[in-house]
Amino acid sequence: MCARNDSMDDPERGSAVIVALRVLVVLFALCGLALQVGALVAGVVVSIDCIHADVAHWLYVIGFVLMVACFEAALVPLWRLLTLARRRDVFSGKAVRLVDDILGCAGVEGVLVVLAMLSQAWLSPSLFLSKLLGLETDLVRFAVVGGGLVALLLIAAFMLLMLVMRSLLRQAIEQRDELSAVI
Repeated sequence: MCARNDSMDDPERGSAVIVALRVLVVLFALCGLALQVGALVAGVVVSIDCIHADVAHWLYVIGFVLMVACFEAALVPLWRLLTLARRRDVFSGKAVRLVDDILGCAGVEGVLVVLAMLSQAWLSPSLFLSKLLGLETDLVRFAVVGGGLVALLLIAAFMLLMLVMRSLLRQAIEQRDELSAVI
């Protein structure tokens, strides 16, 4: 029978995986920054080009920038979790706090999505999004609400997954502490 060699059991493979994940975190952060800059530039272009420019379109731009910032903020505790994994110190209370931080970022993201949906559904649709997407205002309203519902479902699924993972982490920490007491 062959012994299975997991990537984290082999220090060289484990560190290569962590390096690859860190590269992805940096790429996600750079993509988020590019999206934020693009949203700000689009806001300026539409406000200059649109005769009916209103303050509402800046609310959408700021909301989008904040949503991306929540995602970027969640990358910080993820980076720290990768550091704990590299040091082989994942089964500590630090890891649970970092998972809680990621859950907090996801919760704030969900609140921002709900606010965007409510503003689009019950307030007048923004000419900014209509102009930017080249659609009629009614279509924009349904697109924002539909996209928001999909985003909320994804955020809820992510948060449920993170809650299960946090529970498993806590159980592993308790079992490790019990084993340490026995040994």
